[in-house]
Amino acid sequence: MVDQSAAAGNSIPGATQDTSQPADEKVFQRYPRIRLDQVNIEYYRSLLTHTLTAGWCSHCSLWHTPLRPICPSCWATDVTVRPVQGAGTVHLLTRLHQGPPVVDYSPPWPLAAIELTEQVGLRIVAPLVETPDALQRVGQPVELTWIDREGAPWPAFRAVTGKEND
Repeated sequence: MVDQSAAAGNSIPGATQDTSQPADEKVFQRYPRIRLDQVNIEYYRSLLTHTLTAGWCSHCSLWHTPLRPICPSCWATDVTVRPVQGAGTVHLLTRLHQGPPVVDYSPPWPLAAIELTEQVGLRIVAPLVETPDALQRVGQPVELTWIDREGAPWPAFRAVTGKEND
């Protein structure tokens, strides 16, 4: 079953994407190290178009990641993949001194859980980039940006300057 409404997004699992979205083969080519399945492929497909997505339950209105075929709160199956906004606040921050072997980074590598402003309660884990050490802190307003890793786009966040919390 495919939800034709652009506002509702794609139903999961295994929703058929519209023709404006990258084909499955393209997703597999760009994310070869990811174990893709009929549920999470929609997330990675959206990354190819620089769109951040999350699961949304139309039964209880809960946003969630990672994508799941059922709602983790109410167990309803009417879950769709929807785009989310990129503004948020650092909720949790850690600095990794040893990272994944395939990632080019210089330690310490800041990794943050970002609570999105418009999707209350939804947190996205991503690197914090282009952010001075002094602004790498809990409570810091951030915005979505994109980084390239091995030829594929990945979401990251950077500090919103001039609006940081004191």
